[in-house]
Amino acid sequence: MIKSKIVVLSACFAAASLFMVSCGSTKEPEPAPVEDTAEEQAEEETPAEENTDAIDSIWASVDSSRQKAIDAGAENASADLFAAAEEEYNKLKNGQATDEELLALKARYAALEAFADAKAKKEKIDQLGLASYNQKVYDEGCALIEELDQNQGLSAADWNTKAVAADASMTAVLETGLRAKAREERDAAVAAQKKANSVKCFVSRKDEYATFVNAFKSGDKSFVTKNPEAALENYTKAKEGFEGLYTEVSEARSKAQQVIDEAKQRVAASEKTAEQADIDKPLGDEPVEGIEAEDTTLLEEDDYSESASAEVDLTAEEAPAEDLVEKVEDGVKSVIDAQEAE
Repeated sequence: MIKSKIVVLSACFAAASLFMVSCGSTKEPEPAPVEDTAEEQAEEETPAEENTDAIDSIWASVDSSRQKAIDAGAENASADLFAAAEEEYNKLKNGQATDEELLALKARYAALEAFADAKAKKEKIDQLGLASYNQKVYDEGCALIEELDQNQGLSAADWNTKAVAADASMTAVLETGLRAKAREERDAAVAAQKKANSVKCFVSRKDEYATFVNAFKSGDKSFVTKNPEAALENYTKAKEGFEGLYTEVSEARSKAQQVIDEAKQRVAASEKTAEQADIDKPLGDEPVEGIEAEDTTLLEEDDYSESASAEVDLTAEEAPAEDLVEKVEDGVKSVIDAQEAE
């Protein structure tokens, strides 16, 4: 009996041992941690680097827009709004700026630049008296500038839109006015040159005359290259130059003529005195002191033969044609219409 129990217990222990060995042989060891490769690390870091590059690029555009606003005189045009933009700029520089914040700041500086430009162009229009050439658009631009100056209840987006529209209005007026004024000044320069030719300025003041002819031709070149402001300046220079030459040469010729007339009067008076003296006391054929001979040349005659080729006929110059591009004011009107529709 006892012997059989021992046999049974031994069999149990053997079975248990086999079970434990069997379980241990089926369990696999956990793999050791493997470090990321350099390529995998680079792939994980790339998105962050790209985001930094994008932010840096936006900041560069903000700085560019800010500098343009400063150069345009935005600080004087709208001191309060420029100061607010600068405060926002400094805050974002010292913090973590988002794309949206930076793009909004960029738009603020661009609007400040446009507003400063609009005011500067209005001042030039007023100085040159160009408003009447495009009165309707000028009035619309002035109304926008006044509204922006008051800045009552305007959202940032509305202010930006109206600033751009004001600049477009004044650009259209300035462009239209300068072209019209330049054409008028060109006609005036041609008329002044005709007067200068009438007193032979191309002979007596040859070098200056050539300078003003060249200024006139430079005006034509500027006009056709869509620079009406430079054209106006050159036409005005030519006009005033020809007018000045005409005045100076005319006065000199008038004084010379006066000398001739006075000399003729003296000769005539001397002839009468001589005639009376011959009656009272004949002197024969001997010359008398103080009395010029009949064939004496009192003033040398002007000789224009050598310089005749210096004369230039500006009336033969073909007036530069208007460019065929769409008028700027059409674009302004669309901006204003869109704004009113909102």
